[in-house]
Amino acid sequence: MTPSAQPMPADRSRGAWLLCVLLGVGVVALLVWFAAIVPSQTCSRQQPRGGSAFLAYQLARTTADIEAVFGQQDDPCRAAMVAALDLANKVDLIVFIAVYSGFFASFFLALKRSGSVGIARIGFVAVVFTLLCDVLETSVQLYITSSLPGSAMSLVLLTIGNTGKFLGLGVIGVCAGAAMLARGGLFGRLAGAACLAGALMVVVGLNYFPAEFALPKGNALIGLMILIYAALATLRPTPGRRS
Repeated sequence: MTPSAQPMPADRSRGAWLLCVLLGVGVVALLVWFAAIVPSQTCSRQQPRGGSAFLAYQLARTTADIEAVFGQQDDPCRAAMVAALDLANKVDLIVFIAVYSGFFASFFLALKRSGSVGIARIGFVAVVFTLLCDVLETSVQLYITSSLPGSAMSLVLLTIGNTGKFLGLGVIGVCAGAAMLARGGLFGRLAGAACLAGALMVVVGLNYFPAEFALPKGNALIGLMILIYAALATLRPTPGRRS
């Protein structure tokens, strides 16, 4: 009786792994689109904080930071930058947040169905927290561009949303990495260590100005490892599991 009951969790988890892969492909496609429509430079012609005008806007903490992205009121670049970042933020708010949240949530759902219940529950909480912070951040960004350079309160809310989002992504990376390490297997250990390294990069980039370039790289590393891990798990429902 016991041997015949064992395949059930693998069958149930495989659908979640597949969903994770499909949503992960959607995340990658949207990131490629963002890279294509967001200007490579800010209106100040300075090197953007974090490596892109989009991330520089997210990391803005002062009026000077906002003007570094959008220029002064009479800057001819401002209208085009506002249009580009507003479009990016609207797609972010309506589509991207839902897709990447589903990507992470389906990963933790697959872990839960595979027996890693505790870490999956923590991961679900981190996903919901990240989603809420990102909705706050993106909504505030759309508000600021409607009345540049924005009020002091809007910059405070932007900071709260942005900081919470990146900390949430860091926790997601830690949960994913810990689960991969616990599940075992050579690739699981390598991917788990990479996720933990990505989470560390996010935290360092968020708190240490010269290392802000590490923010997108850390997030990308976490997402890539989760996507590859899920793809392998789809082909082999229980990679590296130990009885």
